[in-house]
This record gives sequence, structure tokens and C-alpha cells, in this order.
Amino acid sequence: MNILRPRIVRIAVALLVSVSATSAMATVFKDMTTSAGLIGLSVSNLGYFGNAFFNRNLPSGEYPRHSRVEHIYRGGIWVGARGLDGSLHVSTGAQDANGLQEGDNIREFKDFYDREHPSNPENFLRLWSNSQNADNYNPAALATEQFELFSDDYTSLTTGNHVPLGVKVRLRVLSWGNPFADDFVILDYSLINVSGGELRDVYLGLWTDTTVGNTDFKDPYDGQAINKWDFWGGQNGAFGPVGLVDPAFTVPSDPNIWLSYEHDADGDEGMATSWVGVRLLGTSISPAPVESRRPVSFNLWRFKGVPERDDQYDNVDNPGQVMPGKYQFMSNGEFDVGDTPDGNYSAASNWVSMMSTGPFPTWAPGDTLSITFAVVAAPDSVGLLSNSKVAQVAFDEGFTIPSGPPSPRLEFGTENNSVVIGWAAGDSLYPPGDPLEGQVLPVDSPLRSPEHHISLITRREDFQGYRIYRYQGTSLSGDPFRTATLVAQFDKIDGIGFDTGLPPKGENGRRRFVDSDLLDGSPYWYAVTTFSAPDIEDGLPEFESGFNENSNLVYPGSAASDWSEGGIGVYPNPYRAASMFDVHTPSGVSEIGRKIWFTGLPARSRIDVFTLAGDLVKSIEHDNPNSGQEPWDLISEPVRAIASGLYIYVVTDLETGQVQRGKLVIIK
Repeated sequence: MNILRPRIVRIAVALLVSVSATSAMATVFKDMTTSAGLIGLSVSNLGYFGNAFFNRNLPSGEYPRHSRVEHIYRGGIWVGARGLDGSLHVSTGAQDANGLQEGDNIREFKDFYDREHPSNPENFLRLWSNSQNADNYNPAALATEQFELFSDDYTSLTTGNHVPLGVKVRLRVLSWGNPFADDFVILDYSLINVSGGELRDVYLGLWTDTTVGNTDFKDPYDGQAINKWDFWGGQNGAFGPVGLVDPAFTVPSDPNIWLSYEHDADGDEGMATSWVGVRLLGTSISPAPVESRRPVSFNLWRFKGVPERDDQYDNVDNPGQVMPGKYQFMSNGEFDVGDTPDGNYSAASNWVSMMSTGPFPTWAPGDTLSITFAVVAAPDSVGLLSNSKVAQVAFDEGFTIPSGPPSPRLEFGTENNSVVIGWAAGDSLYPPGDPLEGQVLPVDSPLRSPEHHISLITRREDFQGYRIYRYQGTSLSGDPFRTATLVAQFDKIDGIGFDTGLPPKGENGRRRFVDSDLLDGSPYWYAVTTFSAPDIEDGLPEFESGFNENSNLVYPGSAASDWSEGGIGVYPNPYRAASMFDVHTPSGVSEIGRKIWFTGLPARSRIDVFTLAGDLVKSIEHDNPNSGQEPWDLISEPVRAIASGLYIYVVTDLETGQVQRGKLVIIK
């Protein structure tokens, strides 16, 4: 059996450079990706979110996760105000830019670091979870995933047209795994005036470059790709409150809504039909809008149409024409929706949006202003409105989202044509060997979860059973609760529900489930969720934990071998490009996703692949006492694609020194 490490809340970190607390440099974290819910949103402590598609292996704004359908290129916070010098200035976390590097060159918010106090907790990223089974469980966390990141604009040098306002930003990112709250990520910004003086006429906003498409269908990572990403196919719009915008763009059942959206005009031939939106949830204090002007401005412009300066300026190409600056866009009260005299905003194009609110007349030194947005996604417009309303309710209720017992921490094993899943059941008492053995565990102890989890609402145990889901393939399409197969459901015997009983426990006391009749080497996603019983006494419905809280991609295969019953196996052999083992794309099979599997391996072994001329192509280490298989992605060292031909492989048992050899054929 191949045992993989337990999984619960997973955070993708593209770049993590950590320095000691005594260093004069900041700790830099970039592009952490939310993974608890269905949105894989890249976030950073540099004032922006979305990663401008700089890495095909890290989502920028993917929905659903593992679907390869992206929705966000980049976004960032904007702060505009009359500064200490009496002039209007705007500090930005992101602006219209091609790629990550160009965007970094023009943004004004930077990584915050308190050099006078290197041990200041705000110097370091905070990663928390309210799931008791998470590695980073913290009872103070509000969500299944909670990131806290700090940035500022005052460490930026005054360059070009920009003058720092003197603002520090705390971004709190909240993501939930619960099925009814997994379609949005909340961005909660707290901004502190550290300028030393009063800032006036303040506006806060979010700049967002949304773009929807399937990265398997069109490639955003390769500028030379035959089928390039279509940034110009976005259909944009917005909804506003009843009485403040044209009735055609209101939602009577949600009368106070402020929501922008985008979807792909042609849906990438049915491969990217989902919608993405940004909803303004609220601010810590109400703005004081100018008379006859909306308190919220929604502006659209085509990419690279961002104002060149913070304040209005003369158009050098048309003397006498005064151009609005960034501050004027944030404060104009406009609502750029539909076909208007100023332009047809309903036309498909490469639109960039700004949703801003204000003014806040005065902002005293040391005071905090907060603004909160939700990045929302859905299969269609109806779902987008519904999901955004749930996000609004979550904000209105102080981010209190009811939930049941968390998903268990899983171990995945493999056997021939089978996957074995194991997990700890949890208990209500301290385990044997503990100094408090036999005494009752605290209500928030992770050792209780999942089967003795205490509801924060009823203060009673709320576990009812497990559901096991399976999806074949590397990329998930749609909501996994709908597209994945419900392999099994287990319900504890208590007179409630089906009373099927729970999975048996193995010799190690852990629950054990075996899914058989699978295809060795084929990819399968698995998740085990928990659910609670409806609580009649307190009027609560059933709560189910999130699919992505412990989902894992598993390849069934053989157990470790001592070569007493056979030798090394290789499949597919011969390998043919575009075989069923490849990841397929509409434009053909790329080097990404190719695999050849070696099976029957000893627990500790090395695979060396050679050309017929004896040149080493690849060396692969295998070290797993519970697995007898190892994949090769057909990439050599250095990183190059393998050519067609006949190759020799040599497998060495690192314990005994025994060697086996064989041949494999690659046909492209």
C-alpha cells in the first residue's frame, strides 16, 4: 500500500523567502492560493491578488479548482485622498500591466516590514483555519482558510508622478469549504493612516482585471502559442441598488447590491461558461457622498486605458483637453453599464473595472478605515447573484458561517487497481499514554474530530456520518459535489438517517475504506466529507464539510516488491503520445501531463533511464515502503522533452544492490 501524507487545508505558495527576525529585510510571501473552497485565488502581501498567469501550475483565479478555467488576471486595492501637501494622490496595489514584472514596476503598495521591531507579528504572514483537523488550526480563525497579510505605500520612494499617502494595509482573506459558502473568497481590507497627519476626501476602491477562459483550450502562459488566450472576449456589466441605477440593472430581491461581473462572450466553445464577480460588501463607516452623486462608482475602461496620473492632467496629444486622473475615476459616481452615450460597455472587449466608494471626509492619523469585497464565482448569472448574496450575509453576520464537523485528515494508499483511504475517527477522551488519559477532551480539541466534534451552536456532538467522493481525471469540471461520484455514504447507527454503520477500523484503530476495480496509473480525485444530522431542537439543517478540505489526486498501483514474485513492469510500453494516460487539450497533447509508470519497484530503489548510446537521460529516486510504483513525466535532465526512440532502464534495489534492466519505447 502506498501511504501519502495526511491532507486537510492545502496552501500553494509560489515563492517563500524567509529571513531571520534580526534581518533588515522583510519576509516575502507571494502568491498563496486559496484552496478550501471552489475558488483558487492567488493572493499576496504586495497589495494585489491574481498572479497575471505567471505560472501554469498555480491558479490565478481558477473556478472550480482543478478545472483549468481561469477568471482573474490581477486585481488590487486603490486608496485616493488629499495628502499632507494638499494635493490629490492615489496609491495602487495593481494597475493595467502586461505580466507580473510590469505590474510590479508600477504598483505603489509594497511588502510591509517593521525594521525597528523585527519580531513584530505583522512582519510575518498569518495562516489560520477554524477546522480542528487543520495543521494551522486556531480557535480565533473565522474561516476554513484565513490569511492575514500586510503591505504599505510609505516605504515606496517618491518617483515619477506618485507621492505616497502614508497608508498601511492589512488584508484578511477568508475562504470556506462548506458547500453553501465555497463559491466566494472575501477580501477584508483594513487601512491605517500612518502618515502622521490628516488625510481628507478619501476614496477606497478595488481595481480588477477579470478574464474568463479555459487554459487547456487557449494558452495564457505562452505568447507564441498557436491558440493564444483571448483577453478581448470578456462580457462585462454590473448590478446596483434599487433607486440608484437604471431598474434594468437592479435585483429586487437584493435591493442594496453592488456587484460587477464578467463572463466569456462565447464560452470557449462550452469549456468556460462560468461567471466571476466582485461584490462590495461594506465599509467600517459610511461614506458622505457628494450631493446628487452615487456613493459608489463603477468604472470600466479597456485595458491600458488607466489614467496616467493621480490627479487630472492636460492631454499632450490634444492641447486644452483635461484628462481625468485616477482620483477622478474613483470619485465620479458613474455606473458604466450597458450601451450608453459614453460608450457601449456591453460589447465584448478586454475590460478593466474599478469599484470605489467615498468620500470619507477626514481620516485622522492612526485611525483605521475598512472596506470589504467578495470575489464570487458561479456556473451562471443566477448562481452568481445567489452566491454573492450569501457572501453579503456572511459579512453582515460578522463572518459567522455555521458548519458541522470538519473533514477528516486522510492517508491515501494504493494497491493493484485499488485505492485505500484511512483516517482517525476522533474520541471524546484523552488517549492512552496521555497524562490526562481517560479525562474528557476540551470542546475545541482537534483530537475530538470528526466523530466527537462539538457544535459551536448547540454545544452538543453533531457528527452523523461520512460521504466518499471520487472523480476520474486530473481536472475537475463543475461543482465537485455534482460532478464527482458518491462512492459510499456511511451513517452512524442511532435511529437517525440510514443507520448503515461507519467504515470498519483497521489494526491501527483508523477508519479504512477500499475502492476497487480501478485502472492502475489513471488519475482519480478523492475526498471524504463529514455531515451532521438536522437538529430539530435548534432548527438547524444538515451541514456537510468541504470537498477541497482533504481532496487528493491519487494514482492506483502496485505495492512495494522484493522481486521474489516478478520483475519490473512499465506501462504504457510502448508509450504513444495522446494515449489515454496523457492529459488531453483541444490543441493537442502538450508535454504537461505525460507519464510513464514503473511498477514492481522495491521500497528503496533508483531508476536510471539511458539512451542506446549509454547517455543518462533521467535518474529517479523511489523511497516508499508502501508503494511499488513511480511515474516519469518524460522530461530529461536538464529539463527537456524526450525524443521518440528506444530507451534502456536500470532499476537498482538500494537495500540489496540487486539490479534489473529492461527496454521501453517512446513514440510521439
